[in-house]
Amino acid sequence: MRRWRWIVIATLGVLAAAGTVRWAFGTDDGLTVEVDTVQRRTIRPFITETAVIRPVVEVPISPDVSGEVIRIYVKEGDTVKAGQLLFTIRPDNYRMALLQMQAALEEAKAQYASAQASLAQQQAAFVQESLAYQRAKRLYEGKALSEAEWEAAHLRYQITQAQRQSAENAVRAAFHRIRSMEANLTRAQLDYQRTSVYASMNGVITRLMVRVGQRVVGVGQMAGTESVRIADLSSFFAEAQVTESDIVHLHVGDSALIEIQAYPNLKLRGYVQQIGYSSGKTTQTEAASSLTGEQVSTYTVRIAIDTTSYPAQKYPLRPEMSALVRIFYDERKDVLAVPLQAVVLRKNKEVIYEVQGDIVRERSVQTGVADDQVIEIQEGVEVGALIVTGPYELLHEQLQDSMKVKIRSSL
Repeated sequence: MRRWRWIVIATLGVLAAAGTVRWAFGTDDGLTVEVDTVQRRTIRPFITETAVIRPVVEVPISPDVSGEVIRIYVKEGDTVKAGQLLFTIRPDNYRMALLQMQAALEEAKAQYASAQASLAQQQAAFVQESLAYQRAKRLYEGKALSEAEWEAAHLRYQITQAQRQSAENAVRAAFHRIRSMEANLTRAQLDYQRTSVYASMNGVITRLMVRVGQRVVGVGQMAGTESVRIADLSSFFAEAQVTESDIVHLHVGDSALIEIQAYPNLKLRGYVQQIGYSSGKTTQTEAASSLTGEQVSTYTVRIAIDTTSYPAQKYPLRPEMSALVRIFYDERKDVLAVPLQAVVLRKNKEVIYEVQGDIVRERSVQTGVADDQVIEIQEGVEVGALIVTGPYELLHEQLQDSMKVKIRSSL
């Protein structure tokens, strides 16, 4: 934050020096200076970051099946409704697979009917053989049947019993085969239907990434080919990457001001909605790269935008627009403050120059938070003190303690 503060001070100084350098230096009455008074003010410190505008609801659509796109029914910018046809994939292979599954199901049903008929036949044979077995048993017990004849009757009974059990198992297998074929047929029907891709929500086509003749991959295979994006353009948020030195100051709910680069006169209000807790990527600041090569972690911050009170017809927002966001993370009321440019560095100390009569006195100060205009003074000067604020080059390079000055006339 202090580095940012000195960048702002330097920028203000360069602008001020360009217009004041010709009159600011030396007269017999002393150096001509600009002054201001130490006052109590309300300071709202903030951080500034670039951001990207994104819709709150944006849905990527990928096909469920793979194939060649043969027709597209929408274009970017079209307004669509949920269930509206977007594009069609060549259905020939899926129609053929559907017909094959229908034939397989009919075959399974025929096999089931055959298994049932075989079971009925085996059941009849088992009943007949059971009666014969019972007669043979009575005769054998009455000593009217030989041992060999009894064993043959018993064997025939066991064989027909096993054949009946086998026929029952064949019926059950045929039934489950039908269920399997029905499931395969349902899947084939769905795949055939999915060759037509429909909108999943109401919105606007913000991106169309397929062309007629292009082959796409369905979501059943890896991630699938993202083909269309549909967004609800009634609500937006700004997404910013905030460095680790600034992220520690932010809180959910902090107010923000969003300036859209496409509309210089448009300033939207918002608030911090979400703060990332893991670093998604790293960047190298120019200073870090030139000095140490140290990488600075950044964190994603999501700023909700209040779009209810601005003229959307006059200033339509679009996804991926660039913006500048100011996030106000604190508010200090009734604190001593001076203009930013009044604070200068002397021997690694922050000082200001207080005007006393026709000379200046160097005062070492302890600073606090700052905004883009003023900075808090925690100690080192009293309210109402007259301090030097410019010109920049004189204040930062020439002015010293006890120098004689005269105040520039406001006329």
